Amino acid sequence: MGAINAAGLSQVKLGNPKEAYLRLEGIWDRVNNKKIRKWWWFWYLASIWRPSIYNSEPLRKWIKEELDAAAIAASGRQLRVGAVSETTGEEFIANETTPNLAEWVYSSAAFPLAFKPGVVNGEEWTDWGIRTVTPIGTAIKAGATEIDVITTFNIDLPLPRWKPKYRAVAARGMRDLEIMMNEIMRGDLRAVGDRNEIAKLGGPYKHVKLNLQMPSRPLEYDSLDFSPENAGLGRAFGYADSATSR
Repeated sequence: MGAINAAGLSQVKLGNPKEAYLRLEGIWDRVNNKKIRKWWWFWYLASIWRPSIYNSEPLRKWIKEELDAAAIAASGRQLRVGAVSETTGEEFIANETTPNLAEWVYSSAAFPLAFKPGVVNGEEWTDWGIRTVTPIGTAIKAGATEIDVITTFNIDLPLPRWKPKYRAVAARGMRDLEIMMNEIMRGDLRAVGDRNEIAKLGGPYKHVKLNLQMPSRPLEYDSLDFSPENAGLGRAFGYADSATSR
């Protein structure tokens, strides 16, 4: 959901952090599962011939309703939203002036296997996380020297034990993807550490300060459950646990 958060914050002019926060809070106050996804007919069986486990057209519609591309372009903020082409395997990074921005945000939020890919210029695009979970390099290229990294799991702890209700192919694929993306994020963070070590030696990189916010324990609820109760629980946990930043 990083792309949705970034786009939501970017609709408020730079220099107004409280207003940006309130706008983002309002977006998530209005969310529920019906605005994100619905089951195909025949449930898991449909994933055999459908492009995803869920029908995520509600998510695409919700993003288009909430996103004001003109406000983003006029905000004075730099926005970067990435997606990966399932056609070519290459990535595309949209910015605050890229046409069809809502579809790029949807594509970046299209969690692989679970949600339908986005479609832009005749290609299918999916979550940037299959190539980079924490796009720190992109922020550095945009000029950042201090970066806040907010994760939904603690890289110092093992992943939660897998306790699925169903052990079908789709469920196993989701679990394998979770393991892969966890390792990709660790690699993203290690790369910044390597850059900083080179910077100490007078290398080509500038030192970058990372402010890492991680939950102190595994989040036990379903990350694809967007019910108001679950969303509120996650936010409350994040506020209470924000002291774990380092």
